[in-house]
Amino acid sequence: MTPLPPDLITRLCEAASPPQDIHTVEALADLWLADHRTDDGDPEEMAWSDLCVFELDAHPEVLWAFVLRALRKAENAWQVGLIAAGPLEDLLMKHGAAVIDRLEEQARRSPRIRYALTGVWTQDIADEGIRQRIDTARIGAVDQGLDLGGPLPPA
Repeated sequence: MTPLPPDLITRLCEAASPPQDIHTVEALADLWLADHRTDDGDPEEMAWSDLCVFELDAHPEVLWAFVLRALRKAENAWQVGLIAAGPLEDLLMKHGAAVIDRLEEQARRSPRIRYALTGVWTQDIADEGIRQRIDTARIGAVDQGLDLGGPLPPA
């Protein structure tokens, strides 16, 4: 289990009003996935778990653990797309240099990670080298990626 930093737990509980105490990344990821099983929610209404995940931006190691757990447990392409265009893209935009080596390693081993990377828009990532490394990491999945409606690969 990956514990959440105590200051983050306080902010999560005060700002987002989660339905239960959240003390681990795994619990947060599982609850986030439950909030995003389908795309039939109100697009104007943000789930409490989204507010929690936004708070992870200042904690790249915790956000990385969240992304890995959520991608591993995702049940459908909709969830993977939300992770890719949200937490994963944010992580790479703000902390790409800190996680790119681990991301490349995960992408080599995991078709699901490569698939998720096809949903990351890299144009807002300032570092050209990071953008190129992301493009290389996802190269084998682009022809059946998220934007093309490809099937969800195994975790």
